[in-house]
Amino acid sequence: MIKDPVDHILRPQLPWRTDGGITECGYNAAKVSTLTREEYFERVKSLGQRRAAMMTCMTCSDTASRWKTWEYDPRQAMQRELTWEVGNGYGRPKRGCRLRDELLAIAALIEAHRNEFESHIAETEQRREWLERKEALSKRSK
Repeated sequence: MIKDPVDHILRPQLPWRTDGGITECGYNAAKVSTLTREEYFERVKSLGQRRAAMMTCMTCSDTASRWKTWEYDPRQAMQRELTWEVGNGYGRPKRGCRLRDELLAIAALIEAHRNEFESHIAETEQRREWLERKEALSKRSK
């Protein structure tokens, strides 16, 4: 019995990366059949976990369920990239220096545009504080 090829899930990229990327299990995304994380989770919702598993790479589906995207929490997305590139200490190999180089470039850009960077941080903190106050007032009025 020949098994039909399964779909792989595209791995979310850091916002500054624009190449074709890889799948959640590490394949070159241009060389395999892929679907987005959103398409995968919609597949699970419409078909159920077991049926979706028959058509989707299990490593991809497990990995997509474990790791969060940049939009959900940038810290977790960075943690994932660090683990991927540096290894995790359990025999996983190091995978180049791309993230290291990107972080050095980001630091250089921040230094060149320090005022914009600090202004953006201050605006984000103010927005967060305002939303927290708004939520507290909403809870009090209920």
